[in-house]
Amino acid sequence: MICSDCGHLQDVNSGINYFKLLSFPIQFSLESQKLTRSFRQLQTIVHPDKYSNKTSREQTNSADWSSLINKAYKTLSTPIERGQYLLQLEGEQMPQDNSALNKEFLMAMMERNEEVEDAEDTQTLENLNIQLIKELEEMARRLNVLFESKDLSGVKGTLVEMKYLLSIQNSIKQKQQSLLGS
Repeated sequence: MICSDCGHLQDVNSGINYFKLLSFPIQFSLESQKLTRSFRQLQTIVHPDKYSNKTSREQTNSADWSSLINKAYKTLSTPIERGQYLLQLEGEQMPQDNSALNKEFLMAMMERNEEVEDAEDTQTLENLNIQLIKELEEMARRLNVLFESKDLSGVKGTLVEMKYLLSIQNSIKQKQQSLLGS
């Protein structure tokens, strides 16, 4: 990032591994507080305000590094994006269809969506959200085990399920806002 010989901010290597950039081992499980601390430390080093009186190249590099660090942090800070990124590092992609899901799961998701649509008060929605949070936390634990055992097929299926739950969670938030009139 900073040249040890000249002390100048170097050009961005856009192919840099996000885990290495933020000083983390390449694994699904990570401590979010440590991640935030690492992110803030790096942003302090490259923040564009620190380079406002430097050369235009260093100003550009500062903005580029800052952007890359933000993207790395955003990717690693959420389980679903971190999981997708780890799959990408393994040369794998998320399935583009529902083939990784069983019919029972899809039916349960349809029922969940109906529960959200039928909810008439914010307390019902909050209860549904609490249940989803617990399930998402369990999925994150499952993903950790699946990544450790290199079960990439299981990882893909769990990430697709997680996407569905996050979509329902988003619907809950929208419905809550609608009920609150904001």
